Amino acid sequence: MIVAGEPSGDLHASHVVQALKRQCSDISLYGMGGDMLEAEGVSLSIHIRDSAVMGFAEALVALPKFLKKQNILKQHLREKRPAALLLVDFAEFNTPLAKYAKTQGVPVIYYIPPKAWAWRPGRAKKLAKRTNVIASIFPFETEFYQKAGANAEFVGHPLVDFAKTHLSMTKARKNLNLKEHTTVIGLMPGSRRSEVQRIFPIMLKAAANISQTIPTTEWILPIAPGISEELISDCKEGIEGIPKIHILYDETYTAMRAATLMLVTSGTATLETACIGTPMLILYRTSWLNWKIINALTPLEHSGLPNLIAGKRIVPELLQNDLSTDSLTEHALDMLNDPKIWVAQREALEAVHQQLGESGAAERTAKLVLEQAASANNPTQ
Repeated sequence: MIVAGEPSGDLHASHVVQALKRQCSDISLYGMGGDMLEAEGVSLSIHIRDSAVMGFAEALVALPKFLKKQNILKQHLREKRPAALLLVDFAEFNTPLAKYAKTQGVPVIYYIPPKAWAWRPGRAKKLAKRTNVIASIFPFETEFYQKAGANAEFVGHPLVDFAKTHLSMTKARKNLNLKEHTTVIGLMPGSRRSEVQRIFPIMLKAAANISQTIPTTEWILPIAPGISEELISDCKEGIEGIPKIHILYDETYTAMRAATLMLVTSGTATLETACIGTPMLILYRTSWLNWKIINALTPLEHSGLPNLIAGKRIVPELLQNDLSTDSLTEHALDMLNDPKIWVAQREALEAVHQQLGESGAAERTAKLVLEQAASANNPTQ
């Protein structure tokens, strides 16, 4: 049984399913996921079309639906009794399922576990009791869970396998019809509507300012799935001097390679940018209430994943009230006008990439799943 609750989890889970099939041809898979898991032949009891939420307020509204889905999956754990349960990310939904599965004697493998090292660290000890093995994607995360008493193994980060491109900057620019010798800035305002509405207008105003200082700058927007051109257009209303922006579909890594600098909303995209090796600025803004709650619960010095992995601030972070048109313009121009800053960050990002481990995270996770399933079916192994 596999449970993934968001598009990113559906993607990573689908790669594990491919690996499971390669390692064990006689396998039956069911659970909760999206189109990618369904395409891999997983029988979905629940589709995730309406599962993704952003922020505490949205989560509260969605709670009744989540509880109903949990109850359906708990029933399957009792009645269908899988050889193992693979949970993928989606912490608030999946952690209670882990607890229930243990009461039913079903081995639990948690791939991409909750970021307890970032906030609510007490979850780590609870998860140590509720899981048979945690397939961790960060070296520091593995150590954190091991200290909490969990059987945690570092499988590597899944982005290592596909956040890459064979293109040079010159070739990437040619493919995107960009000039070879010019400044190219990429915009990634987020993958959720609320993020785009709060962050993209600030990006656009900064783009207008930067274009006045560096008129030859070219602008690219590798648009996230689910974000419409209509939303992008709405964000432009009332903003003067916006330069021409090339909207790109399914060209994210080519765009990152082509860019001189990326302006990226905090999240997985910052780690993808690090894998490609393009210098960036990390941005974030949420509602006042969400920000207050995040600050109360999060004991971290850094927000961006590259900085967390590096253990220091290698990428500037402009968060909440620190994110303004003026601050974004100033930081971007500092990066573009001082090659030493640009080169230093690029070298630091390469070091971060190296810490993510070797390729094959899905294969190693599949191996752990099959080992746990075998042990449950034959306790003498």
